[in-house]
Amino acid sequence: MGRTIGELGNRNRPLDMVVYSKEGSDYLLMANNNRGVMKVETINFKELPSIDSKISGTAGASFDTVANWDGIEQLDLLDDQHALVLQTSESGSRSLVSLALP
Repeated sequence: MGRTIGELGNRNRPLDMVVYSKEGSDYLLMANNNRGVMKVETINFKELPSIDSKISGTAGASFDTVANWDGIEQLDLLDDQHALVLQTSESGSRSLVSLALP
């Protein structure tokens, strides 16, 4: 059975995610509909307590919002140093872009 170990914010719906390694650590990179792309280090997932009650804001697993990765709808790993992303601009045009993993 799964358990909740991270609340990443109200009205935050995941769109896509990948796991990658960089400089000896593993990360989860998650695109979502409301709060940009989040980078979460996975090292302490097993030790995090379950979130069993309502909270306000964020709690549990810590994350960093990746600067300048706006409008990302889908992502995948291109290689061990780059992500391939589908990015929508403010005007609504879409681009397929390779970005260095954060």
